[in-house]
Amino acid sequence: MKDKVKIIFFGTPEFAVPTLKALINAPFCEVQKVVTQKDKPVGRHHSKLVPCAVKRVAQEEGLPVIHETPPQSLPWQGGRYDLGMLVAYGEIIPKKIIDSFPLGILNLHPSLLPKYRGSSPIQAAILNQDKETGVTIMKLDDKMDHGPIIAQETINLNQTETAGDLQNKLAQTGADLLIKILPDYIAGKITPRAQNETKAISTKKLAKQDAKIDWNSTAHPPEPLIRAMNPWPGAWTTWRHKKLIIWSMDIDGTPKELQLEGKKKMPYSEFLKGHPGFSTHDCV
Repeated sequence: MKDKVKIIFFGTPEFAVPTLKALINAPFCEVQKVVTQKDKPVGRHHSKLVPCAVKRVAQEEGLPVIHETPPQSLPWQGGRYDLGMLVAYGEIIPKKIIDSFPLGILNLHPSLLPKYRGSSPIQAAILNQDKETGVTIMKLDDKMDHGPIIAQETINLNQTETAGDLQNKLAQTGADLLIKILPDYIAGKITPRAQNETKAISTKKLAKQDAKIDWNSTAHPPEPLIRAMNPWPGAWTTWRHKKLIIWSMDIDGTPKELQLEGKKKMPYSEFLKGHPGFSTHDCV
């Protein structure tokens, strides 16, 4: 490749960091700007602003950061940039922005599209006890996770992964896949293939109520729900009128790590010392 491909990176959370770092380190890429969400207020009075994971990496690398969300008119018109790369950005990109890149915008999504479009594909794979999942690199269009597929990679699931574990694995898998296929994509050697709309499955944005354990559910038994909701928001139940988060559970239904409202996480054995009469049969 004669000249480095000039890239604008769109991303926000930790999931996007491996891809950003991979592009920064790739000898055929030049990341020129990073577009990300604004710093979020944290703390009791929301008085402290904290940058997202992508912004922290961009600042460490000395890359310019743009905060326009959603982007409407960004200062890169005129063909000065070749390619956009989007990973968990959190905003819809207008078509006029997509069309301003000669090579379009590529999107890394943590599922085997068209299965599990939307914002909770990792949790869906765990909840449904799938045997495999993976990542998709697709060409962005103006619909949610709808664009033509550039490449995919499958990984096997062993039914022990938490959402956090799987997110980390898929983030690195996706970054590695992108660097592997990007030279051929840039050279026009990859023909994008349309997604099969008849197989499309959508996922929703998770809320804390989605993590409530239904002890009688056969569709979503407690153990996979607990893994799917770890680290956020934490699968929970009510015991003696208090919220109880169960962070992990053996396949036989025995809790391994719990956290009672207002208390710290603790192993099940320690929890029983303070609450000798505890049983999940008393949870609602």
